[in-house]
Amino acid sequence: MNRKVFFVMVVFAAILLPMILVGQEKKDSGGVNVTGCFNKGADADHYVLKDEKGKEYVVTGDAGMLARHANNHRVTITGNMAKEKDKDVLKATNLQMLAVCQ
Repeated sequence: MNRKVFFVMVVFAAILLPMILVGQEKKDSGGVNVTGCFNKGADADHYVLKDEKGKEYVVTGDAGMLARHANNHRVTITGNMAKEKDKDVLKATNLQMLAVCQ
């Protein structure tokens, strides 16, 4: 009886371990941190973040968090990249103000 229990546990572990690892990779793959100058975008729900290399990101998220820093502030935004009307959009989950852009 002990051999059967051991065998079932080994098979169970062999099946679950890869599933757990794949799940963790998907969870971490979408998060990004972008630092740059942050300003208002084309409309009230969108903002623009321009990083040090000149790449611009359209940013959406909690207006209460984003609006007060959308005045040429240097910030680091944490969030996830997503598609919105066939455009890449950074959906902000956190914002840290660093300074005022020069």
